[in-house]
Amino acid sequence: MRIKVIATGSSKWERFTGRWGVSFLIGEDLLFDSFGDAGVLLRNMRRFGVDSSKIKHLVLSHEHWDHTAGTCEIVSGRKDISTYICPGFCEEAKQKISSFAPCLIECEGPVFIREGVFSTGQMRGAHEGDCIFEQGLVVKSPCGLAVVTGCAHPGIINILNRVKELFPGEGIGCVFGGFHLKDSKEGEISDIISGMRDLGVARVAPTHCTGRKATEMMRRSFCGGFVKVREGETLDL
Repeated sequence: MRIKVIATGSSKWERFTGRWGVSFLIGEDLLFDSFGDAGVLLRNMRRFGVDSSKIKHLVLSHEHWDHTAGTCEIVSGRKDISTYICPGFCEEAKQKISSFAPCLIECEGPVFIREGVFSTGQMRGAHEGDCIFEQGLVVKSPCGLAVVTGCAHPGIINILNRVKELFPGEGIGCVFGGFHLKDSKEGEISDIISGMRDLGVARVAPTHCTGRKATEMMRRSFCGGFVKVREGETLDL
């Protein structure tokens, strides 16, 4: 199984210009999040040789614009694509997505998406004092479970603990995505890195809202297990 980085925005300038968010292709048929700029998403898909007709599943981690902006362009007119959201999405977001997504699936609990890929089900998090619901993905691989996150608003350690509960006895080989540590203090980041190690995480691939400080600390801590995330590149699980 492979994860291809279709688009990622991680810098202050990218946030300012709206080129912010993430979108990952898992295998050939599953897109996780649709980035914050539909034009960038579509250009990158063409640039990286992604055949959009093969996409059969679109998983939206949470309802924020930087993870959903390209949804219409991906699913509109495609009755063969299933779109997976959290039932905790606000009604406005649900109505907007359902207006062009013919097959909408709400993942309250863990959901089998396709062979080897599962949703964690929705988890409660917080953003700027408000409640936000988010789901992650779990991908089974020969090297253990790979956990894919959009922003990890519920807390990356909470998400990993949920995965351990859902898949008892299986190790977490890799954690990939946004970890929402850009505003966290060094001590908090150190605790999270220790928590990841205690849970047996072997590789980390931080991007998006993880922040420079946390990314650098993970690079130093995980050494050869640190994966630098670049658009167009592929991670073998």
